[in-house]
Amino acid sequence: MYRKSTLCLAITAAITATTAHADFSSLYEDATIGGKLRTVYIDADKKDGKGDAGAWTASAVINLKSGYAFDMFGFDASYYGADAIDDGNTKDPKNLLIYGSKKGMSKLGQAYLKGKFGDKDMGASFKAGRTRIYTGLISGSGSRSIPSSWQGIDADFNFSGLNVGVAWVNAVLPRDTAGMKQMETYEGKRIDSILGMEANYKIDNFSLKYMNGFAKDYLKGHQFIVKHHTKMADGNGLTLEGNYRISQENGDLWSGRGGWGGNGFGDKAQTFDFNAKYSFGAAYVRAGLGYTQADSYMYDGSEKTGRHYYDFGRYSYGAWNTWTNSGLVEEFYWDGEKVIALGFGYNFADAGFKGLTIDYKFRHGSGIDVVGGGDASETEHGIDLKYKFQNVKGLSTRVRYAVYTHDDVPGESDENQLRVYLDYKF
Repeated sequence: MYRKSTLCLAITAAITATTAHADFSSLYEDATIGGKLRTVYIDADKKDGKGDAGAWTASAVINLKSGYAFDMFGFDASYYGADAIDDGNTKDPKNLLIYGSKKGMSKLGQAYLKGKFGDKDMGASFKAGRTRIYTGLISGSGSRSIPSSWQGIDADFNFSGLNVGVAWVNAVLPRDTAGMKQMETYEGKRIDSILGMEANYKIDNFSLKYMNGFAKDYLKGHQFIVKHHTKMADGNGLTLEGNYRISQENGDLWSGRGGWGGNGFGDKAQTFDFNAKYSFGAAYVRAGLGYTQADSYMYDGSEKTGRHYYDFGRYSYGAWNTWTNSGLVEEFYWDGEKVIALGFGYNFADAGFKGLTIDYKFRHGSGIDVVGGGDASETEHGIDLKYKFQNVKGLSTRVRYAVYTHDDVPGESDENQLRVYLDYKF
């Protein structure tokens, strides 16, 4: 009996040790390396001849991802680098290079611990360190040479269809600087941290999403998104979406001025958006209506026109998840502004050009309540052309062009903007 028990224990110990070793070895055996090479050209041509911006750059993002030791813990890191091909002969390289100096940059873009527990039906995951975060109204940018990152903690929980996310950040690595920055107000006062949360629930063709963000002593925001998709017998589909977004002052750091000096609001701003998308075959059409209310505010002894500012301070990037109000050049969310948006798109695969898609969007905002009297309006036309090369895996290009004009909108300039991307993912 004793010998048998000893033998069983020895076998069990050997199996356990072997399993533990195999589990730990997956940390490096399952590791992967990948990334993206990009060249991007941006030209922002202001009609008044002032404030032109842009550059042409080459950049690299290299991501090293570990496996999970014991199927629970790992570590990821990313390198970000960018340099100028042509600095554009303007002061502002449009966030493609370091602002002002127009120099390139090389930096540790991400470095974080990660963990996961349970499964997709009932589980959790987290990231802690320097990482890209899109949770609640904490967001980021990936539309320039290299992306932005945050310093903080990001956690995600799944409960049988209900997804809940929580994130806390206290510093940001902007897309156009080489080092970490503290979030701060336009006046240079430090914003200590931002807390963001979200909840997503989907049942059949109906989904609900709630997001929030709280910048300490600065701003707080909430957004609700309701979406319903109807799939029709002929393969066509109709998607209806409603958005409500509210931002409010959250303490003594809020002055009414946006983090980069643009117009903000007094105590509160809110935007309503409803849009519908009808898909048929390789094409779709889309239409939306939007409306914004933004309190006017006092700054430097004068009253300013309200605008729904939604970032959480300088160097931070907020989230604006409304199709109707968002554009390439500007976003339409002035006080009293009523927005009409129309769009269409087509996938050329069935026409013999697999990988080619085109999207067009028109927006017109009117009724802007300008302080001092009078209404203002603005209009943007935008086209987005994408192509995925079929004979080179991972290679794609994108061309975006927009024309923006306005009538008496405070501080704005008519602008033509061109963006050209060539990406290779590996």
